[in-house]
Amino acid sequence: MTQQTEPKSAALERSRFSLRDLLSATQFEIWKESINCIYSVDADRRTRADGFVADLDSWRHRDLMMVEAQSCSQSFSRTSQMIAADGMDHYNVQLYTDGGVKSDIGIGGDVLKPGGLLLLDLSQRTEAQASEQFNSVHLFLPRRLVEDHLSNAEDHNLRFLSERDPLVGMLFNQILSMHRYIDQLDDGQISVIQQTIVMMLSTCLNGATGETNATQAMRQDIEKGVMIRRFFRERLLSPDLNAETAADDLGLSRSSLYRLFKQHGGVNQYLRDMRLRHALKLLGDPTQRRRSIYDIALECGYETDAGFIRAFRAKYDVTPGDVRAGVTPHARHLDEGALDKRYENWLHTLA
Repeated sequence: MTQQTEPKSAALERSRFSLRDLLSATQFEIWKESINCIYSVDADRRTRADGFVADLDSWRHRDLMMVEAQSCSQSFSRTSQMIAADGMDHYNVQLYTDGGVKSDIGIGGDVLKPGGLLLLDLSQRTEAQASEQFNSVHLFLPRRLVEDHLSNAEDHNLRFLSERDPLVGMLFNQILSMHRYIDQLDDGQISVIQQTIVMMLSTCLNGATGETNATQAMRQDIEKGVMIRRFFRERLLSPDLNAETAADDLGLSRSSLYRLFKQHGGVNQYLRDMRLRHALKLLGDPTQRRRSIYDIALECGYETDAGFIRAFRAKYDVTPGDVRAGVTPHARHLDEGALDKRYENWLHTLA
């Protein structure tokens, strides 16, 4: 794993998750429950029984997050139900320094080779399998940072980018270098490198080939969904934002809007979840500590702090006050000691 030093950037947060000190009989179940914040995983009986390894070295800098992962053979997926429940709308760029990953439904390939990249769109379904033992690096970028630079932002879920493309190789090395030297970079340097990575990634994706019939068939609905989610992001805190006004402003029939967001539990549920995620981000932000919970509740569309607290607890199993006190949402109470699960919260508040 990457050696840690004192970070040069005041905005940089670091987290280290490891199963190595836990009972082997509990390791896989604890891993499965934790990583369920983004993917559903499974492994064969032998892999589970032999002592399941999972080490995550993570860092977050504002709207950028990276994870170095060491683990065992496993399958991972992201279902429509998970997408509806968490509403995450990031791009996940993966590279493997040891081992690899494959997918029978990949675009532009089905096996990630050394030096290549795999892009996952977290707003779409995913199915893939990682090799026996692997070491990988995962870059998470909010969609808003990338989509305006892409010709077809919705066409790249499970996109395999070939190691034979020299620009892909340059991007591979740029991501690794950023991860390796992150503690030695200041805020301005990180921002410049982030912009460079976004532009290099966009160029790679815009030049990629391998569109499938399934992608073409889904394009129209996916494009509408992207447009609507962007509309919601830009107007999230408007008190007048609801399904009816959104349909009118977007020029869509209400039935079309409801159909497109059925997998998200409906438009109103999607908006409630987005506002609660915004509240979660504010509550964990040290610069917002002077704000009252009532003030945050009002900003997120709640008329009373009591109603806000009930909704927040129903979604995250903790209260806003708990988050202010340092409790991490999504954590479970298994025999897992002092596991550092901050990466779960970072994924859900990356925006």
